[in-house]
Amino acid sequence: MTVADASVKYGLPDLFFDLSRFLAQHHGCSTLVPSDMLQIWQKTLHAIAPSTVNPHSQYDSVILSAKPQSDWPKCGLVGHSVVQLHITFRPPHSDFFAVYIQHFNVVLQSNPANVSLVTGMHMLKWAVRANGQRNGEVVPLTFVRSPAHLIPNFGPKAHPCLTKLSSYELSSEFWLNKYWSKEFYYALSPM
Repeated sequence: MTVADASVKYGLPDLFFDLSRFLAQHHGCSTLVPSDMLQIWQKTLHAIAPSTVNPHSQYDSVILSAKPQSDWPKCGLVGHSVVQLHITFRPPHSDFFAVYIQHFNVVLQSNPANVSLVTGMHMLKWAVRANGQRNGEVVPLTFVRSPAHLIPNFGPKAHPCLTKLSSYELSSEFWLNKYWSKEFYYALSPM
C-alpha cells in the first residue's frame, strides 16, 4: 500500500509528514514520496482501518518506551507512555519496522501515586493539538513494550452512539486497566 493510500485508509492525514520526519531524524533518509510502498501488518496487534463493516476501526493500545532501552515493567509508567497503535509497517527502502501511534496524556490526580482513589487506576485522555487533531508520530517498533488494556470512562452520560466497535473512537477519557493481568497489576501498583 502506498504512503498516500495508507494515510487515507487509516485516517492519518499527517502520516507522510510524520514518517518523513522520522526517517530524516533517525535514519538520515528524507527521500520519501507519497507513492512509496509500505508493508503493513494489521493483526500482530490490532491495527485495522475503518471499513464498511466497522466504520470506527480497531486499534490496540500499548505501553511505549521513549528510548530503546527500557526497564518496563520494573518502574511502571516512569519513562513510558500509553499510546494507540494505528499501523505496524516497514518503511520503504529500509530493513526495520516502525509504528504510527497516537498519544494519551495521563490526567493528574490529587495523590502522589497519580491514580484514582476510587479505582486505583490511571485516567488517560487523548493528547490533541491546538486544532483538535490527535497527536501522533512514527516510532520504531522496538519502542513498544507491552499491550495495554483501556476501559472507556463514560462519565455521567455515555455517548448515545456507543457500541462495542465504537467505544474507543467516541470516548475521550479512559482508565488504564491495571487489573488486566497479574504482571500489569504489579507494574502499575505502587510498592
